[in-house]
Amino acid sequence: MSRQKPTKSSSKFGHLPKTEQFWANINIFEYAMKSPDNYHIELCMKLLEEKFSFGNGHGYTQKDLEQLSSYIEEHTGYYISLSTLKRVWKGTYKTQPQIATLNALVEVLGYKNWQDFKIQHQKAKLEEEKGSKRSKWPFYLAAPIVAIILTVIVFSFGESGASNVKIEGPVSFSADKTVAKGVPNTFIFEYDLSHVVADSFFIQQSWNAWRKEKIDPKKEVYASTYYESGFHRAKLIANDEVVATQAVHILSDGWEPHVYYSEADDIFIDFKGERFVADGRLHLPIELLKKRGLDTSRYFMSRISHSDDYGVSSNNFGFKTKIKVEKALESNCPWVNVLLITTEHVFSAKLVRNGCETGASYKLGEIYKSGKDNNLSKLGTDLYEWNDLEIKVEGKKATILLNGKEAYSENYQEDLGNIVGLSYVFEGTGSIDFVELTDEKGKVVFQDDFEVYE
Repeated sequence: MSRQKPTKSSSKFGHLPKTEQFWANINIFEYAMKSPDNYHIELCMKLLEEKFSFGNGHGYTQKDLEQLSSYIEEHTGYYISLSTLKRVWKGTYKTQPQIATLNALVEVLGYKNWQDFKIQHQKAKLEEEKGSKRSKWPFYLAAPIVAIILTVIVFSFGESGASNVKIEGPVSFSADKTVAKGVPNTFIFEYDLSHVVADSFFIQQSWNAWRKEKIDPKKEVYASTYYESGFHRAKLIANDEVVATQAVHILSDGWEPHVYYSEADDIFIDFKGERFVADGRLHLPIELLKKRGLDTSRYFMSRISHSDDYGVSSNNFGFKTKIKVEKALESNCPWVNVLLITTEHVFSAKLVRNGCETGASYKLGEIYKSGKDNNLSKLGTDLYEWNDLEIKVEGKKATILLNGKEAYSENYQEDLGNIVGLSYVFEGTGSIDFVELTDEKGKVVFQDDFEVYE
């Protein structure tokens, strides 16, 4: 997808000829660079571009920012609009981005918040400053300026990085797994790109851009290994355009816990061969985390998932669970996000500690609400104690109940398909005491009370 040129209204210098427009924009950016936070903003952008392979290494595209917005929303509960991300990447914000925006951006990189990110990278910044005293422009300013100049050149002198994809006939894309359930699981992708003209081709395991692998368009088969169960939509990509998608459903072999320092990491800690169900609950105690090599001094999160063909429509179902967060981190605002994965998207309810309701959120059908611009005080609770959470849907009317009391209700329109996965994401670690999923008739299709009978 090609970048769009800014309209004249985007700058007070829009009436100038292109050459003068270019230098006027440079002056604007030089002024913006005087902010002490700009070094860290540019670094944050660079790390995100590297992590999510923006533009296949040739600059960002709108699709990259759209994917990043979706990723942040689904994995942190924060919503950052596409227009906000564009302003950040184009450097057109009049003041520094809001701290909530910066917090969300660095959280997907594995940092607690913006302040934590700045502190951890301050040493590198000082070293760069020390090594560049002989330069009129310090290196830590010169590099971003060069990047900005290149960006302005692109927008001032015409479009660049256009996808130039030509589809001259049918495109086929299919997949078959090598193992019935569980991970690791290799999928054999078969494709035919003989009717597609482009510079480069990729298979992306899911919507996450960092799960993208380059393929040879002259061949017809590519094998890719998945290390997490769940429902994914693999993408066949030409340049930066998706030319075909393929559903990939990996059934889990029971409950599957993973621990991450960051959701964007492609490396995680699993618990194969370990016992994490005991005393009537699923639990990842600190002792077990340390045994598996977790650095408990760092920020981390746990994701516990179960994926199956439950045969339950997301238009009519019942879900009940009992959960709590464990005191594994020195966190002022602990949280847990409970997600029901469907063939089209997710339902979710993010609970937070009392007083931290700006971090709460829910998604019911296509309706998403954040505590930043909605009153979600009813999703605030004492997470260090057991909480009963219920989500029930009757004819696309969804209701969230917390500890037996109705919290929020929404009528949605879109059909999100069948439920194919259950997922719990804890800040730090947590425990699950009970899970139950029922169909439209109230029949229990999945239940686990974590009692072990030997």
